[in-house]
Amino acid sequence: MPYDYQSEGVVSEEGANPFLEHLPPDTPVYRYDRQCVIESLLPPYSVKDRFVVIKDFPPKKIDKDEDLPRYCDYSRPHQILIIKMPGQPHEEAAASFEKMITIIANDMQVIRRIAFCGATRVSTPDRDKQADRSWKPRRQARKFPTVALEVGFAETTAKLEQDIAWWINESRGEVGMGITVDIKRSGCIDIKSWIPAFDPSLRDHVTASGRHVNNTNNLPPPQVAQRVLFKRGRDESGSAIEGGGLTIPFHTLFLDEPGEGERDFVLTVDMLLLHLAGCVWDAIDDEEIKARERVYC
Repeated sequence: MPYDYQSEGVVSEEGANPFLEHLPPDTPVYRYDRQCVIESLLPPYSVKDRFVVIKDFPPKKIDKDEDLPRYCDYSRPHQILIIKMPGQPHEEAAASFEKMITIIANDMQVIRRIAFCGATRVSTPDRDKQADRSWKPRRQARKFPTVALEVGFAETTAKLEQDIAWWINESRGEVGMGITVDIKRSGCIDIKSWIPAFDPSLRDHVTASGRHVNNTNNLPPPQVAQRVLFKRGRDESGSAIEGGGLTIPFHTLFLDEPGEGERDFVLTVDMLLLHLAGCVWDAIDDEEIKARERVYC
């Protein structure tokens, strides 16, 4: 008969394991037990994003994809599984971003050319990972998407940036653009686009001295291409906005030049405010109300 997992401690007690770096220090850690049910790991209601760690998690369980939650991040060398349980503001941001992509694609009549990969898991020899959303051109046998989105609500900025760096560098630039949406409890929303800091057309990275490097650990971290910052005011009209919108080049997503009636995916400040920031702020308010109701029940 299945029984519940029992925590063995928290991440801050696990030492300097690089795979667990930048997780909240109070993230609970468990040891895999085939007789336990993963559902017992799901914590009680939380407004913010939550994580749990399972040590000694067998690779065959990942390969079979048995009874795994939606968002998983797995280190094969360490046999460590990180499960992410996003809060509603997190999910709202990811869904809103995809909605904007869909609106623009429909307007250009290229919607059927996009593969909406969602949180499809990508497997490499060292790691299995899912983005919050991802996209690529249809009818291409690609392991990696061309554009990947990572969202965090009340998680560390360093964790988000570490994740988006993995997408770009592990793919050697096949992920031509990464986008992070960093949401704070205050309602501040920091949106950044990231691009490779090396020439993806080169099979190996070439250093300034002319040395060829094919180890992804030696690739330079991605660089910020664009940034839009929303600071919440009393209402949307009183919000402070820094930056001039976000553009996903047509070629970056489709690996092709735009034809007649086609153009880059331009997400204006007004569009981001209406379809993303405003929706995220409403979700934060709703979740805070639910949290207070649970306290008084």
